[in-house]
Amino acid sequence: MAAVTFSLRRRFRQRALILIGAVFLTIALAILYFIDTLHQSALETNLALKHRMVEQTFNGYLARAEDEMKFIGQDLSLSNYAAGRELDLLFSHHEVLFFGGLDFFYIEWANGKSSMDPRARLFTKVDFRSVLDAGLMNKWTSVVTKDNSILLLYKKRLVSAEQESIGFLYGFISLNDNLTLANELLESAQVSAVSVYDNERDRILLEEHKLGVDLSGTVLHSRLPLVSPVQADLQLDIMQKYTLSSATLSSAMPLILCVGLVLLCCYLLLLRLIRQLIFSPLERIVYRREDNLLPYAELQPIQLQSNEYKAFIRAKEHKFMLLAESVHSAIIFCNEVAEIELINAEAKRLFPDAEKARTLFDFMPISCHQSIQEALKGGIGVVFDLTINNLSQIYQWRAYSFQNESDYRGVLLVGRNVTQETSLTWQLAQLQPLSSVVQRKVDTDAILNELTYLSALPGPLEARHLQGWLSLLISVLDDIDCTESDVIYLPLGEVFSQESARVMAAMGVEANRALVDCSIESGAKVVAVDASFRSLIRVLLMMVMSNDMAERRLTIRFYDSELEMIAMNDMAFRPLFYWMIKVLLTTLGGQQKILQNNAVQLNLLVGENESRTEFHSFVADKIVAWVVNDYPNTKAIREALIRLGMQVEEYVSTDSFFTQSSTVRKFDAVLIGCDKDVNAQADMTRALQLKYNRDHLPIVWLNSILPVEVNPYVFTLQGCSFDYSLHQVLVKACALEGILPIRSNEKGRSWVMIGGSRVTKAIWYTELEKHHVTTQWLADLSHYQVVLSYHAEATIVLLEPQPSRLLLAIQSAFPKVRFFSLQQWSEMPDNVSFFDMPWPYSVDQIRLFTEKVMQQKTNIGSNK
Repeated sequence: MAAVTFSLRRRFRQRALILIGAVFLTIALAILYFIDTLHQSALETNLALKHRMVEQTFNGYLARAEDEMKFIGQDLSLSNYAAGRELDLLFSHHEVLFFGGLDFFYIEWANGKSSMDPRARLFTKVDFRSVLDAGLMNKWTSVVTKDNSILLLYKKRLVSAEQESIGFLYGFISLNDNLTLANELLESAQVSAVSVYDNERDRILLEEHKLGVDLSGTVLHSRLPLVSPVQADLQLDIMQKYTLSSATLSSAMPLILCVGLVLLCCYLLLLRLIRQLIFSPLERIVYRREDNLLPYAELQPIQLQSNEYKAFIRAKEHKFMLLAESVHSAIIFCNEVAEIELINAEAKRLFPDAEKARTLFDFMPISCHQSIQEALKGGIGVVFDLTINNLSQIYQWRAYSFQNESDYRGVLLVGRNVTQETSLTWQLAQLQPLSSVVQRKVDTDAILNELTYLSALPGPLEARHLQGWLSLLISVLDDIDCTESDVIYLPLGEVFSQESARVMAAMGVEANRALVDCSIESGAKVVAVDASFRSLIRVLLMMVMSNDMAERRLTIRFYDSELEMIAMNDMAFRPLFYWMIKVLLTTLGGQQKILQNNAVQLNLLVGENESRTEFHSFVADKIVAWVVNDYPNTKAIREALIRLGMQVEEYVSTDSFFTQSSTVRKFDAVLIGCDKDVNAQADMTRALQLKYNRDHLPIVWLNSILPVEVNPYVFTLQGCSFDYSLHQVLVKACALEGILPIRSNEKGRSWVMIGGSRVTKAIWYTELEKHHVTTQWLADLSHYQVVLSYHAEATIVLLEPQPSRLLLAIQSAFPKVRFFSLQQWSEMPDNVSFFDMPWPYSVDQIRLFTEKVMQQKTNIGSNK
């Protein structure tokens, strides 16, 4: 892992900037606190003045109520009214009563009678006899009733015009939810809350605050005695919501800006001083000679340690050179572009032109270039032999890939003289020429056991299947016998597709019997393929497809460059497979492991192609119609299509596709499944080709067994179906123009045109398109079943005569079909309507014919 480096200058700038910022923030907060304290003190002084304003407003409200009492008293004393009509008299002056300070009043006459303001019961329900005793003459007093109504009571004597007492007038002001009084108190001094407290009786008479004001924060509070005409020891409390105002910020901002400017100048000055005193001398160290000590005492230990490291490295390099010269091997080091970095004396003796060459490829033989390139790409275990003709010696070279100091891949080549060993090996081979052949000797017991197993199967074994099995077995044995084979690079999924198709063609088994679990990423990996690798895959497919287990699965996974394959098997009863896999893995350098769940796990390193590109699905977001028919393993196909990123519209049969696909705007491909019902697959393909009047459609046949006859214009999936094989065949299909399903509401207006030349078709097609008529063009009616099965009410226009017997048969099978002919012939049946239209057909003639046919259809529909 690369070492993490950082800049001391940048770190100092960051730390100094953080420190200056912290100091600036602290000073700014202190300035704001100081100015805010001054502003708050001024507001508290102003709050005492507001206290007096609220007090005057309260007393003014009581004075207004007293004036209203005087008016009511004068009206009762001087007005001429009938007994018991005093309330009518008073409420006739509603502008005084309704807009005055009193909430209600009560009249106590000298003769013992009383008159009560009807508004009184809005404020209290108690008997007024218990309340009136608390009244004081010409004075306000506070009263709390039994139902917790807080009232201010004012008592006034009523005197007649002759100055005789006629009774008493009581005026009341309710302090419970008195919005008028509370609003006047709050608005008089623009305070947030106000309350009136009775110290003598220890109770709150009035308490109100402005709506929408949150008093949970900072609040300024003033509590002073209330001087008022109320006969009680009252106290007035007012509260003012305090917030940090813009005035405070505007007052503090110039001072804060000055402090910020001063600190910025200090920061820049500090950076300049640190650069001149510390970092500039550090930069000049590079240009000093190594043997001279630095003039800075703090840096001298670092310089001494660096010199020690350099001496240690030189000593190691010297030891390494001694080691390279002392071993009896040729050693060559090269960098990522094969340029020589180190070559010892023995290597120079082998390649005298190495000193003049720039790269390895300039003096190494061409036969070695591929191995060297493989090592440069990171190949492991690269070994090759090289014969030095002029010295009559054979050297075995091993290439080791390593990461150099620049994180690039270099190569170490170590050549060992194996002339003697090779000579002895050749002599031993002459003495025992069959030793290598014995290792590949066929296990006859395993073959006999396999034949015995096949003969004991419960069902009869067809000759074709046995012949195919034997041909596959012989091909595997031939590949085992072959010691050398050409290596090609192919995608892994392509190899599995080819080999599964070969096994299916030979053995005749169903494709869905073997579930191949190979993701699209694994299938797209390009690997080195030779005969042994193909034979190994062929054996695994034979083993999976031909066993009698409930689960026939072959799983393929990649872990870096290691390929892992897990196959369900019955090798306990069939040792031939075990022997073939063992021999092939020995050739390929792989490992075999038997799992507990009747599975065998194979691990081997495969050579990958140098071009590794990330695979992307080319059919993502495409819409595919999956017509199941009688295909048995439909769930696996649907899940594979979803994994490819496609939108799947599934239909259980051909009929459901033609009747339910109208809701889809477009199909990029149609996947038709088939097991035994081959006719349904072929009929649907033929119907779509006739319907869209073209042979090349994006249709894919998916068969569980190999079809006998394949339509040349469709795509077929050969072999087992898995993600990669499905993707490849769907890419080819989606390259064609998609299929646009005919809407279901257009069925009744579908016309089938029979015959006609190309010019005639063009004229008719253009005119019918103006009337929004859906048309299908057929050369004749030989395949009428395919078309009319989904358009039972079609209008058939005969541009050329047709056999009368065929027309009658069509009418019998599809009674709602109507025939129109533009030509008259001798044997024309009665069910054909003749429309005289001379050739060449004009636009007006076609328009009249179309309108007539549509009108007839409308009349038929209305009669129904």
